[in-house]
Amino acid sequence: MRIGFIDSGVGGLSILAAVRAKVPASYIYVMDNFYLPYGEKSETFIQARLAQLSALLLDKGADLIVIACNTATTQAVALLRTQFNVPFVGTVPAIKPAAAQFCQQGFTVLATPATCRSDYLKGLIAEFASACVVRTAGSSELVRLAEQKVWYQQNIQVQVEAELKGLGILSEQPEALVLGCTHFPFLAAELNHCLPQTTLLDTADAIARRVTTLIGRLPETPNQPDDYHHLYISSGVLDARQRQRVTELGFDQYEYWSIPALTA
Repeated sequence: MRIGFIDSGVGGLSILAAVRAKVPASYIYVMDNFYLPYGEKSETFIQARLAQLSALLLDKGADLIVIACNTATTQAVALLRTQFNVPFVGTVPAIKPAAAQFCQQGFTVLATPATCRSDYLKGLIAEFASACVVRTAGSSELVRLAEQKVWYQQNIQVQVEAELKGLGILSEQPEALVLGCTHFPFLAAELNHCLPQTTLLDTADAIARRVTTLIGRLPETPNQPDDYHHLYISSGVLDARQRQRVTELGFDQYEYWSIPALTA
């Protein structure tokens, strides 16, 4: 079994970790860092780019593809399902569970600008949280900060706090914060520091359960680690520290991949 993942950066690794804990498989992670972040790109661009990356994963033998990016899911997954004969698992903000637990108090969705303005997110809110007070806050800066933390282990607490302040989240701290970008779970420690009374919600475990359902039950006897190989692909050149981190993150193979550029 080969499972492919797509994101513009390292955010999808938060989803891959949850899936990998449940599903023994070979993993292929495509990081489209040449176009990081997707949250600043147009819907037309994201749809075209995700079609290219999905074709790449199919060429690599992927049996199932996880769109491990909220922005790409909200803008492209429906179209991808009509273009390719392979199961796609999307990543959508945890609006339904947030509404079930925090409707009376209200909650905030922290996502990329593209996700915040998407019809998909508006539809989720209308379907599951129409009776709730739902605020949205869009940030590309938090995506960049998560990248710095994951790649270089930088202390970005001050920058995260400044960004939350600029978004108005610190002045009126929400009961719950829906992490509507897969990068943001990597900032959980910083967010908890700034918002100690706020509950953080993400969908990594739900996605892992969905993947498990689609590929069938896990084998009773675990396979040996050597049975699987995990490939990391980037569309932008990685520096020496990033190459080292790829290995530290559990990948035994790496490829640089380039495709004719699209207009963002």
